[in-house]
Amino acid sequence: MADVKDFLMENVDAKPETREVKFPRFKAPFVIKSITEDENSVLQKQATTKTKDRQTRQITSSVDQSKYVDLLAAACVVSPELDNADLQKSWNSIADPVGLLKKMLKVGEYAELLNQIQDLCGFDLEDVDNLREEVKN
Repeated sequence: MADVKDFLMENVDAKPETREVKFPRFKAPFVIKSITEDENSVLQKQATTKTKDRQTRQITSSVDQSKYVDLLAAACVVSPELDNADLQKSWNSIADPVGLLKKMLKVGEYAELLNQIQDLCGFDLEDVDNLREEVKN
Protein backbone atom coordinates (compact mmCIF):
# COMPACT_ATOMS: atom_id res chain seq x y z
CA MET A 1 0.00 0.00 0.00
CA ALA A 2 1.34 3.43 -0.95
CA ASP A 3 2.21 5.94 1.72
CA VAL A 4 0.09 9.11 1.71
CA LYS A 5 3.32 11.13 1.66
CA ASP A 6 3.87 9.90 -1.88
CA PHE A 7 0.85 11.97 -2.92
CA LEU A 8 1.68 15.21 -1.13
CA MET A 9 2.14 18.10 -3.53
CA GLU A 10 5.78 18.64 -2.61
CA ASN A 11 6.50 15.01 -3.52
CA VAL A 12 4.82 15.10 -6.93
CA ASP A 13 6.19 16.64 -10.11
CA ALA A 14 3.35 19.14 -10.57
CA LYS A 15 4.86 21.30 -13.29
CA PRO A 16 3.22 20.92 -16.70
CA GLU A 17 4.89 18.77 -19.31
CA THR A 18 5.93 20.55 -22.49
CA ARG A 19 6.60 19.37 -26.01
CA GLU A 20 7.81 20.97 -29.23
CA VAL A 21 5.73 20.55 -32.38
CA LYS A 22 7.59 21.48 -35.57
CA PHE A 23 5.88 22.56 -38.77
CA PRO A 24 8.06 23.12 -41.86
CA ARG A 25 6.49 26.51 -42.68
CA PHE A 26 7.60 28.06 -39.38
CA LYS A 27 11.21 28.78 -38.40
CA ALA A 28 10.61 27.90 -34.74
CA PRO A 29 8.56 25.04 -33.29
CA PHE A 30 5.29 25.50 -31.48
CA VAL A 31 5.64 24.68 -27.78
CA ILE A 32 2.66 23.09 -26.07
CA LYS A 33 2.01 22.21 -22.43
CA SER A 34 -0.26 19.89 -20.51
CA ILE A 35 -2.99 21.36 -18.31
CA THR A 36 -4.58 20.29 -15.05
CA GLU A 37 -8.16 19.12 -14.63
CA ASP A 38 -8.93 22.43 -12.88
CA GLU A 39 -7.87 24.31 -16.01
CA ASN A 40 -9.76 21.83 -18.18
CA SER A 41 -12.98 22.36 -16.19
CA VAL A 42 -12.79 26.09 -16.86
CA LEU A 43 -12.49 25.40 -20.60
CA GLN A 44 -15.44 23.01 -20.51
CA LYS A 45 -17.58 25.61 -18.73
CA GLN A 46 -16.65 28.20 -21.37
CA ALA A 47 -17.80 25.79 -24.08
CA THR A 48 -21.05 24.86 -22.32
CA THR A 49 -24.39 26.47 -23.07
CA LYS A 50 -27.49 26.13 -20.95
CA THR A 51 -30.97 26.22 -22.42
CA LYS A 52 -34.30 26.25 -20.66
CA ASP A 53 -37.23 24.31 -22.04
CA ARG A 54 -40.21 26.66 -21.92
CA GLN A 55 -42.73 23.90 -21.42
CA THR A 56 -40.99 21.77 -18.81
CA ARG A 57 -38.83 24.56 -17.35
CA GLN A 58 -35.96 22.08 -17.32
CA ILE A 59 -32.48 23.47 -17.88
CA THR A 60 -30.20 21.39 -20.06
CA SER A 61 -26.50 21.84 -20.63
CA SER A 62 -24.62 20.96 -23.77
CA VAL A 63 -20.93 21.21 -24.52
CA ASP A 64 -19.93 22.58 -27.92
CA GLN A 65 -17.13 20.08 -28.59
CA SER A 66 -15.60 22.12 -31.42
CA LYS A 67 -15.40 25.20 -29.21
CA TYR A 68 -13.97 23.12 -26.36
CA VAL A 69 -11.23 21.64 -28.54
CA ASP A 70 -10.37 25.10 -29.89
CA LEU A 71 -10.17 26.54 -26.36
CA LEU A 72 -8.02 23.58 -25.29
CA ALA A 73 -5.62 24.19 -28.17
CA ALA A 74 -5.26 27.89 -27.34
CA ALA A 75 -4.79 27.15 -23.63
CA CYS A 76 -2.05 24.59 -24.29
CA VAL A 77 0.04 26.62 -26.74
CA VAL A 78 2.94 28.25 -24.89
CA SER A 79 4.88 29.47 -27.91
CA PRO A 80 4.14 31.45 -29.95
CA GLU A 81 2.40 33.64 -27.38
CA LEU A 82 -1.11 33.86 -28.78
CA ASP A 83 -1.79 36.98 -26.67
CA ASN A 84 1.09 38.90 -28.26
CA ALA A 85 -0.25 42.10 -29.88
CA ASP A 86 2.33 42.10 -32.71
CA LEU A 87 1.51 38.49 -33.62
CA GLN A 88 -2.23 39.20 -33.53
CA LYS A 89 -1.81 42.30 -35.68
CA SER A 90 0.36 40.42 -38.18
CA TRP A 91 -2.35 37.77 -38.69
CA ASN A 92 -5.24 40.25 -38.39
CA SER A 93 -6.76 38.42 -35.43
CA ILE A 94 -6.94 40.96 -32.62
CA ALA A 95 -7.93 39.65 -29.15
CA ASP A 96 -8.82 36.21 -30.51
CA PRO A 97 -6.20 33.57 -29.62
CA VAL A 98 -8.31 30.73 -31.04
CA GLY A 99 -8.89 32.60 -34.31
CA LEU A 100 -5.19 33.46 -34.48
CA LEU A 101 -4.18 29.83 -34.15
CA LYS A 102 -6.65 28.83 -36.87
CA LYS A 103 -5.35 31.54 -39.21
CA MET A 104 -1.74 30.56 -38.63
CA LEU A 105 -2.11 26.84 -39.25
CA LYS A 106 -3.28 24.82 -42.22
CA VAL A 107 -5.99 22.23 -41.58
CA GLY A 108 -3.55 19.33 -41.32
CA GLU A 109 -1.20 21.30 -39.08
CA TYR A 110 -4.05 22.23 -36.76
CA ALA A 111 -5.13 18.58 -36.59
CA GLU A 112 -1.55 17.50 -35.80
CA LEU A 113 -1.26 20.17 -33.09
CA LEU A 114 -4.53 18.95 -31.55
CA ASN A 115 -3.34 15.33 -31.63
CA GLN A 116 -0.10 16.30 -29.88
CA ILE A 117 -2.00 18.32 -27.25
CA GLN A 118 -4.44 15.51 -26.58
CA ASP A 119 -1.60 13.01 -26.27
CA LEU A 120 0.35 15.30 -23.93
CA CYS A 121 -2.73 15.90 -21.76
CA GLY A 122 -3.38 12.16 -21.46
CA PHE A 123 -6.51 11.86 -23.60
CA ASP A 124 -7.09 8.57 -25.37
CA LEU A 125 -6.86 9.67 -29.01
CA GLU A 126 -9.33 7.01 -30.22
CA ASP A 127 -11.99 8.34 -27.84
CA VAL A 128 -11.37 11.91 -29.01
CA ASP A 129 -11.53 10.89 -32.67
CA ASN A 130 -14.82 9.08 -32.04
CA LEU A 131 -16.15 12.15 -30.26
CA ARG A 132 -15.12 14.32 -33.21
CA GLU A 133 -16.99 12.04 -35.61
CA GLU A 134 -20.10 12.24 -33.43
CA VAL A 135 -19.90 16.04 -33.45
CA LYS A 136 -19.60 16.09 -37.25
CA ASN A 137 -22.72 13.94 -37.63
